[in-house]
Amino acid sequence: QFVGIFIMLIVGVLVGVPAIQGVYDKVGTKETLPGITIWFSNLVNSILEHWYLPTAIIFAIVVGVIFYINTPKGKYNFDYFKYTMPLFGKLIFSLDFLRFSRAMLLNLNNGIRIQDSLETSKNVVKNTVLRSIIESSINDIILGQSWVESFEKSKLASPMIIEMLNIGMRTDLKEMMVKLLEYLQIDIDNTLAKIMKVLPEIVTVIVGRALIFLVVVVLVPCIEVYMGGWLFEAAGV
Repeated sequence: QFVGIFIMLIVGVLVGVPAIQGVYDKVGTKETLPGITIWFSNLVNSILEHWYLPTAIIFAIVVGVIFYINTPKGKYNFDYFKYTMPLFGKLIFSLDFLRFSRAMLLNLNNGIRIQDSLETSKNVVKNTVLRSIIESSINDIILGQSWVESFEKSKLASPMIIEMLNIGMRTDLKEMMVKLLEYLQIDIDNTLAKIMKVLPEIVTVIVGRALIFLVVVVLVPCIEVYMGGWLFEAAGV
């Protein structure tokens, strides 16, 4: 819908607006197009006339972003943005943590100690932020500290996850990991349900504003021409 409205907007500005202006000029009326229509028409014509400038700017931005996220710092910041981005950040982190927790439980069930389980399980994680948290937790074990602290300090894991891990360390970690996986799956399903509820509303707002802009820029001048009030002005009535 948004693409369709955008195409209608561009076609209306390139074809409809000049046609309406031509009618005004031919009849000799002093009526003019709305200011926003003239502004947007000049903007589109300017972009088309100097198309190489916005193309070069967009190309430079894309190349710069790709180059930055391929650097160690850029990749870390981009991965951190994935976990903190609006709407989808929590879901992405929960999915990665669910994958890590499954690998962790598998290793524990095979009799592998916690430190080695963390070392092995981090290989299923592609996000550098979560991998760095896991590596910090391994170092905490070496220093004689709780490996859960690194996850707690990251502020990415929910308080429920941290509490369940702490309880598991005091009781039976394998049993608690099973419950943690069940909780994560429920949390992911709830997050998906919220996203599916909010996303259409966001799309509706975006498309609605684009439609309003189309009406103001293109359809209002067309309606004014159809109503014919400018003919009386041209005739001096």
